Amino acid sequence: MSSSSLRNLRAGVSIAVLAAAAMAAGAASAQTAPSAAPPAGETTENAVEEVIVTGFRESLRSALSVKRQSSGVVDAIKAEDIADFPDANLAESIQRVPGVSITRVAGEGRTITVRGLPPSFTRVRINGMEAQSTSGATTSDRGANLGRGFDFNTFASELFSGITVRKSAQAEVIEGSLGATVDLDIAKPLDQKGRTLVLGGSLGYNDLSEKMDKKFTIVAGDRWDTDWGEFGAQASLAYSKRKFLEDQWGSGGWNPATIDGGFCTPVGRTAQNPATDPVTGADALNCATGVARPAANDTLYDLGNQTTVFFPRLPRYGRFHHDQERTGATLALQWKPNDRTSFGFDALYSKYDVVREENWLEGFSFARAISQNGKPQTAIRELILRNAGTSNTAGINFGKTVYDVAYGRFDGVDVRSDTQHDEFQNVFQQYTFTGKHELTDSITVSGLVGYSKSDYDQPITTTIMFQRPNTSMTVDFRDDRDQPTITHGFNVADASLYTFGTGNAEVRMSQIFTTNIYKTAEANLAWRADDDLTIKFGGHFHEFSFDTSAFQRSNNFLVPNLTSAQLQAVTKVVEGFGGHGIKGGVFPSSWATIDYDKFVANQNLYSNSGMYALIPNTGGTRRVEEKVTSGYLQADLRTEIGGLPVRGDVGFRIAKTELQARGYQIGATRVSAENDYLDVLPALNVAFDLRDDLVLRFSAAKVVSRPDLTFLSPGGSLNLTGTPSITSGNPDLDPIRATTFDIGGEWYFSQGSVLGVGLFYKDIDTYVQNQSQQMSFRQTGLPLTLLGTSQLDPDNTLFTVTRPVNTPGGPLKGFEINYQQAFTFLPGLLRHTGALVNYTYVDSTIDYFLADGSVTTNDLVGLSKNAYNATIYYEDEKFSARLSASYRDKSIVALPANNPYQDVEGYDANLTFDMAASYQINDKFKLSLEGLNIFDRFNRQFIDSDRDSTFVYTHTGRQFNLGLQYRF
Repeated sequence: MSSSSLRNLRAGVSIAVLAAAAMAAGAASAQTAPSAAPPAGETTENAVEEVIVTGFRESLRSALSVKRQSSGVVDAIKAEDIADFPDANLAESIQRVPGVSITRVAGEGRTITVRGLPPSFTRVRINGMEAQSTSGATTSDRGANLGRGFDFNTFASELFSGITVRKSAQAEVIEGSLGATVDLDIAKPLDQKGRTLVLGGSLGYNDLSEKMDKKFTIVAGDRWDTDWGEFGAQASLAYSKRKFLEDQWGSGGWNPATIDGGFCTPVGRTAQNPATDPVTGADALNCATGVARPAANDTLYDLGNQTTVFFPRLPRYGRFHHDQERTGATLALQWKPNDRTSFGFDALYSKYDVVREENWLEGFSFARAISQNGKPQTAIRELILRNAGTSNTAGINFGKTVYDVAYGRFDGVDVRSDTQHDEFQNVFQQYTFTGKHELTDSITVSGLVGYSKSDYDQPITTTIMFQRPNTSMTVDFRDDRDQPTITHGFNVADASLYTFGTGNAEVRMSQIFTTNIYKTAEANLAWRADDDLTIKFGGHFHEFSFDTSAFQRSNNFLVPNLTSAQLQAVTKVVEGFGGHGIKGGVFPSSWATIDYDKFVANQNLYSNSGMYALIPNTGGTRRVEEKVTSGYLQADLRTEIGGLPVRGDVGFRIAKTELQARGYQIGATRVSAENDYLDVLPALNVAFDLRDDLVLRFSAAKVVSRPDLTFLSPGGSLNLTGTPSITSGNPDLDPIRATTFDIGGEWYFSQGSVLGVGLFYKDIDTYVQNQSQQMSFRQTGLPLTLLGTSQLDPDNTLFTVTRPVNTPGGPLKGFEINYQQAFTFLPGLLRHTGALVNYTYVDSTIDYFLADGSVTTNDLVGLSKNAYNATIYYEDEKFSARLSASYRDKSIVALPANNPYQDVEGYDANLTFDMAASYQINDKFKLSLEGLNIFDRFNRQFIDSDRDSTFVYTHTGRQFNLGLQYRF
């Protein structure tokens, strides 16, 4: 091609870049020196691969280099050295990136939120290939992850060498992200100088459980120069085992007093049916055996039994025993036959095993109707209310003053000992083969073929409950709304005072098995027209399948009738509860609970026969298959505007999504559905090098994010325990589409330092919301036979009926401030110090449908308006230490709330401090100390934005790890 043709081609490609550049160049100064950016066509991935760093300060500089050289909005985190990631958990590290917040489960980071967008809006690639990782959690933490969000706690951080967070879109990067694309990479052998051997081990201590943990790591690798080219091989193995406790207050949600039939009526008032029942002891003078009705002139019933007065559904304290085991391994092989050709093979394996047991003691009657001997058999004896303000939730309480119970004494409470035992495992495996070849000096082809599989198995979720019926109980929030004082009318540690039998016990058993599989193939070609222009195009295909099956007992209320002696033989005592942050005296330090192993053996619980036989849970069984075919065209360009160096990329991506979903309608009829859609996604990224140390950026793109997997099933499910509910999917959902803009600037004012500001705006066209409605079972139109033997009233028991729908979206806007500096200008020891500080503000309000059909406007689910991270560090030739703080504002986790007459459920604001220190004994040995949540901050969940009632208040204690590493 002639030089004039090249100039014409470059001019044509530059039109879009120059148009955007003109808008952002007004602030540009006149003449500047050329940027140190790489030539057009050299990708950020190459920059990451070529950097070898050691030490925390150097890892910061390396990550900053990736950010500076990128044309888009990119942040990176690099390992300090082989098997030496800055944090013990990948999510804990990613939260240092501006705009990223994490959600913790059992004291560890699990998922990430980027710029206010929930985890399902972030795509994760491992070694260049999209992947999915799934783990479980407690009920209050939303249980097993059956969506698109990525669970980072399943992997040992030592397996990875770098993380790149791409907040702006590029045509060459796979679509599917509204928040960010996160790249996780394992170390490559040809990036090392030669033979590598790293051995590491540590012991951990948790001050709540007072248990010792263990962890070890080994990495071995080498490279060889032969007649057939360069070879490299590197393998790693990481293993850890933890045993720790979690202490928690839980309300089980809050309900208005009138839900489930209201409290026991005074003498002479109309009673809940049946008004007379010899089995329960209900008659004109008693609401249950031994529970007299309040007097006819009683005022407490009228004070408390109103829609505007809220009580905790399950006032309780609990102790969790967590037993976690992680095993991870990687293998990286590289072969470079010559300078033009390279091949790579990467394998990653991870196994995450968890055994968890929850022991609760709870007031059970507040969450049950008369059919289950619930609230209408409970009498209010003393009551003090807390004025909780004016309700702004649409419905019968709108504009009214609402109240929470501040203190209450009750008779006729069924006090229940509740033991839940969970065992789950995630096995992740991934294999990728990559190749790259320079056909000519200007044309390069590359490709990837990969397979990843995540098997999540939860074969045991067993809850065993027994109770003391019709006793007294007090709940007192006056001293502390997060830790109420609870007393009971009997010795809760004496198993002989409880009953295990029909109507007074439950055995819930369920299983869930989920498999996520990605099969990926892609091919790319890059033509370097000249030093300033590279044209790229390529194709990508992946097939993703999500397959989940579930099983459960047909009747949880079918239980053996145990004598007192038989019950005592299968129980034990929870001991030593309280202290370590839970105030002494707020709750019994000991109570009787099921001895899980003894009960399993006594009842032959897992024989899958007789009363303990499991049947398919068709509502939880579904399959989603997605086939995505996409292609892109992108130009990487370097040019000048008014003497200013400009670099960037412009292009578009076309993606065709084909969906097939299968599930079961309520009643076990199998159904299937199909859907498909096409997206054309232009993307532009421009970076102006205003000076050697000053970069101005502008990005714009159209992006798409596919609906969450749990939304796409054409089937539904029916839940008759706890809060009765009906859920169904919607495979006809449209994807979430948005137009995004970023503009920002970075001042690299000294080596390893930056001051950056970024503004972002996302115009979200549509959103997907689970719309919930409250209605009786008869109103649903489903056959009454589905209620089985549950004894739920088809006319008076309210069911929560939920289905996902597309709703109008809305704008998301915010800004980030990022500051990083090594204080080398300070005198003495202070020259070894430095700091990293970032702050993010995000604002987004959208419309949601409420249960009564009305519309409300509120923050985007998962969004924290304010978030910051701050780290101060010291590092010299021998010693390194750092202290980090991470803060995120409150966020909504569910809207509408799952309990009536309340708007939202959410996480409260949280500030967590971590620390790390190390001492380099000599060239081969390094001693390290790490502390997580060193001030033992509690995590709080709330319900209702007006009343701000405590849903969950929990902590796991401080965790410290002392390690020794050998490096050859």
